[in-house]
Amino acid sequence: MTTLLAIIRLEALFILGLLFPLLIQLFILYLASRGLWVFTQRFFGRWVWLALALVGVPVHELSHAVAFLLTGAGVRRVVLFAPRGLPEYGGATGVVVPARTPSAFSRIVSSVAPFFGCSLAAWLILRLLLPGFQAMGAVTPSISPDLMTNGSVEALSSGLANYWQGIGRALSQLQWLDWRTYLAIYLSASLGMGAAPSAEDLKIFFPTLAGILVVLIPVFALIWALGRPEAALATTQRALSIPLQAIGSALSYATAFTLIVLVVLLVLLPIWRLRR
Repeated sequence: MTTLLAIIRLEALFILGLLFPLLIQLFILYLASRGLWVFTQRFFGRWVWLALALVGVPVHELSHAVAFLLTGAGVRRVVLFAPRGLPEYGGATGVVVPARTPSAFSRIVSSVAPFFGCSLAAWLILRLLLPGFQAMGAVTPSISPDLMTNGSVEALSSGLANYWQGIGRALSQLQWLDWRTYLAIYLSASLGMGAAPSAEDLKIFFPTLAGILVVLIPVFALIWALGRPEAALATTQRALSIPLQAIGSALSYATAFTLIVLVVLLVLLPIWRLRR
């Protein structure tokens, strides 16, 4: 039992060391996007909500469709954006119905597909459109591999502090007098709304993820037996550095821009109510 707990601890630290910055961004983005989604619908009405959801929701659903196609489940029906909601699907604003019963692997890939699809779209838009957009890796730091041996929260807190500092530096370098900056903010905020998993995605993601973590226990048992967890984490970080940094950089901007839009709407709410 002691050995099993040590292996599970090693697996948890490995995942944190590899994905901690992205997990933090996803959590903040989820809260911001859900807040923006509910806030605009409740206080600003349908048209403001529609304008903010116009890009992110279709990319979200398209990501699901691509995931089902790539994992062999196929696609029977796609609704990229239904502003009035789909009563037959609980009022969802978009839906993708697989042609065949998806496997567990297909389900988990589909549940996280909007995270990657919207991140890729945001990264491409930012690279092409946003003046002052920083290179990959300039915003999202990695966690030191020594986390694997000491398990210190200091490494995680340092990574989180570096993350916020990176966002501050990125925002300070934007060209606020250029109209392209504001178009990029709108598009990134909309994609930020789309990147966050829906409630239905989360219902699928967490149970399936738990199953995958159980399946991976033998891999981490081998890493534990070899006694080189730091080397394993460092090698994995190097191998995945380009995609993780690209996703992290795009998500950092999308998260910041989603929060900016939410704050602006909060400030404008009293004026909006007076006009109505």
